[in-house]
Amino acid sequence: MAYITMAAMYPTMTSGKVDEFLVDIGDTIKKGMPVAEIVAEGYFTLISEYTGTIKEIYVGEGEYVEVDTPIIEIEEEEGE
Repeated sequence: MAYITMAAMYPTMTSGKVDEFLVDIGDTIKKGMPVAEIVAEGYFTLISEYTGTIKEIYVGEGEYVEVDTPIIEIEEEEGE
């Protein structure tokens, strides 16, 4: 398993709000694909670093999450 975490969108970012998920549990995603819209002193798109299937989403839309907190669990494809 791999985890997409709340990434720091700028150097002083400590948390962000998940405004909207662009994926659902069971979706197949590819590396570089947008997975969530984040609000934190601006509007940012969180991009996947993995290719695989969404197994779990740990937070809800509208929730604030600290940087480096896992928000999505991915079952990676073989060989990725």
